[in-house]
Amino acid sequence: MSDRTKKILLIVGFILVILLIGFAIYYFLFRPLIVPTPTPVTPVVPPITGLPGILPALNVPIPAVNLPVGVPQLPTIPPSTLIPGPTLSYVAEGGITGYTTLFSEATLNPTLAANGKDLLYYDKQTGFFYSITPDGEKKLYSDIAFKNVSNVTWSNNTQKAVLEYNDGSKAIYDFSQKKSVTLPSQWKDFTFSNDSNQIAFKNMRVDPENRYIAIADTNAGNYQQIEPIGTKDADVYITWSPNNKYVALYRESIDGDRAEVYPIGFNGENFKNFRVEGRDLRFAWSPSGNKLVYSVFNSRSDYNPSLWVTNSDPDLLGTGRTSLEIKTWADKCVFASEATIYCAVPKQLDSGTGFRPDLADNTPDEIYAINVQTGAKALLAQPLFPTTINKLIVSEDKKTLYWWEKNTDQIKEIKLP
Repeated sequence: MSDRTKKILLIVGFILVILLIGFAIYYFLFRPLIVPTPTPVTPVVPPITGLPGILPALNVPIPAVNLPVGVPQLPTIPPSTLIPGPTLSYVAEGGITGYTTLFSEATLNPTLAANGKDLLYYDKQTGFFYSITPDGEKKLYSDIAFKNVSNVTWSNNTQKAVLEYNDGSKAIYDFSQKKSVTLPSQWKDFTFSNDSNQIAFKNMRVDPENRYIAIADTNAGNYQQIEPIGTKDADVYITWSPNNKYVALYRESIDGDRAEVYPIGFNGENFKNFRVEGRDLRFAWSPSGNKLVYSVFNSRSDYNPSLWVTNSDPDLLGTGRTSLEIKTWADKCVFASEATIYCAVPKQLDSGTGFRPDLADNTPDEIYAINVQTGAKALLAQPLFPTTINKLIVSEDKKTLYWWEKNTDQIKEIKLP
């Protein structure tokens, strides 16, 4: 082989080696990777159960984590120590509870109708009285309108009511007879007898010497003076007790933290008095009249209303006096039976609210059930939306709890278990 041929072969070999090296560099370093297209996977979503608008609890298993040897394992949390999230119910069973606005317009002092389930109320906008069923069916209860009524006091049989007007005039209207009887304008603080045939009130004449606790028939006849009031109006509480023993209570202050309460009978009886722990006495009778739930406030309660119960039969008056350890006003409570009351309890009260109850006008309430015989209490409902309760009403079958809302004057309802 000639030298010229050798040189040509050497050059060709060199070029081939260079091309092979270049291809190798390209293949291993610069070649674009071809990624396979993933197969689409349709997720399987379990059906959502539960109440509308509430996310169900997730039940996704967490895979075990195997840590390297020598690394401490994380402690196992027992399921019983996990804190459950809030749940919503439409029955009052102690948790967050949905409720219904039964009537959205402004009303006055609704009350339970004689049938034990419907509500009666005065519609501020129209001036008519209506009845409304738990299902929201509304019917006229009065065939005429009563304009500018500022307060309504119902008889026990709901056939009559004392109507007080913005101009100071007053009348009793009989819904069954469709008759109205005008009352003297100086009469005030009305309450009906248990048979709904009489009223008790304060007769506040101009001369303090002629001011009396009095009673009269619902046609304003048979007027009878019971006990002089003088200048003690603010400390006299007109109340026709369910046991027909008392027509009023009189509170006499001992000091800032104590007072004596004197029950006043119909015939000058000398009933035993009993002591209460403060001022601003408010109360609710049990159905028999043998127990009295009351609220007062003093320095020991941080000047906030505190709920108490005492025996109120004349032979046992003042015995069994017990603090229920609930901070609310007694007129935010209603007896469901001789032993059980439901109370609207503010979530929080600032110190001194007893002096200024209006400070709690926008404080949301929770609803408690309390056994006044044992003192046991349980949270019945945390209303889903904030509500401040002015008055509670329970249906006769104990299946529905109504309330008159403080700021809107609307009627709400919640279902009981």
